[in-house]
Amino acid sequence: MVSSRSSLLAALALALAAAPLARAAAPPAPRPAMMIKAVPTQKKLIAFTFDDGPNRRYTPQVLDLLRRYHAKATFFLIGQEVVRFPDVVGQIQKAGMEIGNHGMHHKWLHKLSGDAIGEEIQGGADAITAAGGRRPYLYRLPGGYSSSEASQVLGRLGYTIVGWSVDTRDWRMRATADSVERIVLRDAQPGRIVIMHDGSIHREGTIAALGKVLPELERQGYKIVSVGDLLRSSDYAQLRSLVPQPKPKPAKARQARKAPPRQGWLERLLPRVS
Repeated sequence: MVSSRSSLLAALALALAAAPLARAAAPPAPRPAMMIKAVPTQKKLIAFTFDDGPNRRYTPQVLDLLRRYHAKATFFLIGQEVVRFPDVVGQIQKAGMEIGNHGMHHKWLHKLSGDAIGEEIQGGADAITAAGGRRPYLYRLPGGYSSSEASQVLGRLGYTIVGWSVDTRDWRMRATADSVERIVLRDAQPGRIVIMHDGSIHREGTIAALGKVLPELERQGYKIVSVGDLLRSSDYAQLRSLVPQPKPKPAKARQARKAPPRQGWLERLLPRVS
């Protein structure tokens, strides 16, 4: 009886000793994906991005203009369009452009949950690599919408979320070449990211505007680069400041009355001056 009790106590002691080690060995929770909308830099660099491709009609025209003005860009591709036009993916990569992920079906991630988020993200990446493209590490949120769960999944998969700081609004039916050109030239600043579209339909205005803004920005001394090149030109320590921080909790309606500050030994010895 005594020996069995001793054995039980010994086993319990071993279990308690091992518990802190088990907790310490637990992997850290994944960090949310960083979101970049602009980059702090003094260099006259601007990143151009094109969404919703590849498109057999418009993407080659964009590539021709970029090549003509010695510019680079990032193309955020939709997986289902990659499946339709894998040869255009090859054209993008052959031109030395960067490829990012825009999801498999252009679904808004904040409306998805659970495995559906990972499937949408991973489906787009798999389609790109199946077409011969490099596995992307940049993600453009369809509509710009996300959720804390989606950000966690993107972070676990190693993505950086790329937003924008110059919205050409070329997706609007009322958008014209003049309106797109005016927005880009008005908002152009070092380190900013421009969003345009080469996918879907009616991109003639985008193509026409691109043919005007590229030579004008070149004349102003700007260099048009991909998002990756823009990030590599900057200090990553500064980029951490661009990550959205959690908002402080709102103060309670009723706050406790603050206690008077504690006095040190010197203040207690000195007489109070009124």
